[in-house]
Amino acid sequence: MSSIIQIKVEELNALPATKIVENESVQSKFIQMYNAIWGSQMGEQIYHKEVFNFQKVLRENPSVAECSKMSLFGCFLDMAVNGLSLDNTSHPHCYLIPRNVKTGHKDERGYDIYEKRASVSVTGYGELTMRMRAGQIRYADNPVIVYDGDIFSISLDNGVKKITYSAAIPRRSNKVLGAFIRIVRCDGSEDYQWLLEGDVQRLAKFSAKNNSYYKNGQRVEGKANDLYFSQDGGIDPGFLENKMIKHAFDAYPKVRTGKFTVMATDQEEDIIDYGIVTEDGLNEPQPAIEEQAPTPFGEDRQLEEPTPVSVEVTQSDEESGF
Repeated sequence: MSSIIQIKVEELNALPATKIVENESVQSKFIQMYNAIWGSQMGEQIYHKEVFNFQKVLRENPSVAECSKMSLFGCFLDMAVNGLSLDNTSHPHCYLIPRNVKTGHKDERGYDIYEKRASVSVTGYGELTMRMRAGQIRYADNPVIVYDGDIFSISLDNGVKKITYSAAIPRRSNKVLGAFIRIVRCDGSEDYQWLLEGDVQRLAKFSAKNNSYYKNGQRVEGKANDLYFSQDGGIDPGFLENKMIKHAFDAYPKVRTGKFTVMATDQEEDIIDYGIVTEDGLNEPQPAIEEQAPTPFGEDRQLEEPTPVSVEVTQSDEESGF
């Protein structure tokens, strides 16, 4: 008996958004993929858990439910591929983000035609989970936010990064100066990464640039994510924590993600069979990563990346929307 599970595009497009994950073929594909990728027999249990989470996201966020059926299907299967959860309690692993994506076609006026597609945005804590599971690190401490008045210095000792830190108690100011994180490698050695004021300012400038869009052929200048300025004019501490985790792994090896998943760091190019067939036969779905019009949902949860002292804006930053 063949183990190949195929899902017709026409079937997906005929279903309401919330019913895609209940399709029998989608269920079978999810369980098959999860068990094969993770060497587990937990696929069915995980499937039912993520159906609940997925449908909850669609009910609470109409802009996500309006995305193309193919992108919603791909995002759901990426829960199996990534081994993450849409459960948003405690430290969420990921979110569903809607984007307006170029279709590659033009309208009668010659303007680009866009389609709303969903993608999975992995948070810093989701990335930590994936990297520990991949055996890249033993663990990482929670990021530490440095405030004005704290004792904080960075040094190198024979090429080894060292940080001296002591929090001011009671805190003397709510002004955020930066953040750092300690990573313990599998061999027990330590690695420190940090983001300072200049790094955050560069990210805020790029956020504004990246949130620009075109309307009726005219470029509309965007503005930076409000969370860059929500803490007495400075970056929100929780937002910076997630940024810190994402930026800490720029120099680390790639990790596998699904085609509909956005991460700060580059991804391994694994061939993943989503089982989609069209009238022409097997057809791999296309990821939802392109230029975008502004999308309000998810901006306060979006997590991207640069590097320790000198921040580099990467392609994933451009696509993640900050």
